Amino acid sequence: MNPSLLLAFCSLLESNVGISLDLSKEYLIRARLEPLARVNGFVDCEKFLENLVATALSPLHWKAFEAMATHETFFFRDDYPFGMIRETLLPELIAARKDTRRLNIWCAAASTGQEPYSLAMILEDFHTELRGWSVNILATDISDSALEVGRKGIYSALDTNRGLNKKQIDRFFTVTASGAYQISRQLRSVIEFRTLNLINAWGLLPKFDLILIRNVLIYFNREHRDLVLNKMHAQLADEKSSLMLGSSESIFSETTQYQNLRIGRGSVYRKSPR
Repeated sequence: MNPSLLLAFCSLLESNVGISLDLSKEYLIRARLEPLARVNGFVDCEKFLENLVATALSPLHWKAFEAMATHETFFFRDDYPFGMIRETLLPELIAARKDTRRLNIWCAAASTGQEPYSLAMILEDFHTELRGWSVNILATDISDSALEVGRKGIYSALDTNRGLNKKQIDRFFTVTASGAYQISRQLRSVIEFRTLNLINAWGLLPKFDLILIRNVLIYFNREHRDLVLNKMHAQLADEKSSLMLGSSESIFSETTQYQNLRIGRGSVYRKSPR
């Protein structure tokens, strides 16, 4: 494929959604865009890219951008971060928020919803302590098609068996007529699914007690990482609030706005004391 064409598309992708790719990812671009190209009447991926770089932004561009996003996710992915939340972060937040009786959690890049539903399952285990509280989970992603899966809360047997045991499946799901599994109305009621582009203006958001943005920033360049992290910092409610990244991610910055807190095998970031 023409290297100049590839670079032009990569520039378009990065400037609009933050995903940073280079010529070494030609195979990935082909694999993800070839099916979309065929469906939309292009003879191959190269002709599709020629159209994208030569025309103004359109719904087709956004379909291509969404296709380039990585949507790998499953329930309780990596396990130990959710242990941190269950055993340390959530009990601390319940104690810290006993006066306001309110919890706001944000799953950024929530994909098809397994991460926010994993959090909702943990919260359900604290239903006695949280009785009468206002508890909300915001789940955002650039892909509305991925979010629509989360909104419906319907997953295959393969999806539910990735990260969940039989007890959890029996407790939180019902089997549909087609043999799929739908998550309970109770868990669906605490989650709002909303389309959001991390590098664009976010609009009005509440302050959050816990923000998860896991396995996302590794795809961004330094400028966009810093942009997102600075905005995330402003969305943390206070020094008791936590920002959780993926296991292979960390914050490297000349600023001291975040401090790292080790918890067992993992860590979170909090606002540095003023």
